[in-house]
Amino acid sequence: MDIERYVFSFILLPIAIAICVSVLLLKARQKANEKGSLNLRSYATGYGICVAISISVLITTFIVPILFIACYIIIFVPFMYFSFMLNRKIIKDTRLRNSIANFMYKLIATLLIWFIAFFPFSLLGIIEMVNLPAEIAKNQEILKLREEILNCETYADLTPFGLGIYKLQNEGDRYLWDITKPDDYVNYYDGDMVYEYHINRKDDESWDNTWGNSNKGKDVLYDVYFYEGTYIIVTPLWEKPGALYYWGYVYLCKDIDKDVDLFDVGILDPKVVEKLRELPGEKISRKDLAAKLGKTF
Repeated sequence: MDIERYVFSFILLPIAIAICVSVLLLKARQKANEKGSLNLRSYATGYGICVAISISVLITTFIVPILFIACYIIIFVPFMYFSFMLNRKIIKDTRLRNSIANFMYKLIATLLIWFIAFFPFSLLGIIEMVNLPAEIAKNQEILKLREEILNCETYADLTPFGLGIYKLQNEGDRYLWDITKPDDYVNYYDGDMVYEYHINRKDDESWDNTWGNSNKGKDVLYDVYFYEGTYIIVTPLWEKPGALYYWGYVYLCKDIDKDVDLFDVGILDPKVVEKLRELPGEKISRKDLAAKLGKTF
């Protein structure tokens, strides 16, 4: 119901009003043609009124941009009409003696008329064009970074268990990159779009202390497996999904030691744990693991 009211209030109703305004404008135009064609001053006046309305609406609806869009829809047709007719009159009727000055005058007038008519969208478009070279350079850096990550040695391939293929550029890096589905799963790295990542918890004081599902201070047992050179530490599963829809975490490290990189991977599907339990492993208490990893209990 709220969506229907939203669509009606800010889209359908303004469109209906805009159609009515267009019909009135058409009738006014037909009546003006019977008395004689409108001159440049008439179109300039109509254009000026539309500009004044647009600026007033923009200022008054600055806090709620959707209101500006609704009002812009209403005045769009008359605004475009007077912009076109004013522009047409200037191009057709203006004759300066100097051909270069004549051309520049008409060009500047045309650009100014349509820039104001589409403001603030025209300003946003110019900003995008100005930022385009920097955006292209930034995208090239991102592609280079993605390629470098892709060519790094695999830290762990856990796809047989429903997890991912993980790459670590350098020991001690902040992120472990998941390149399993680079086209579908991407994330931000210092503002740049790259692969999905997992954070290095080596320097964190504590671990496995998610808000609302923390095992901190509990001497629970963790499942620990060793698979192709990587230790896999599986936290006890929660009774229901918690933060980010995780059921718990899988921690990855090359050795159970406080000076070793430790990455956490959220468990989105409990079946992952079932597959991991097919590996030979052992259960270690949180207290013992915390001591070995140099974390608080």
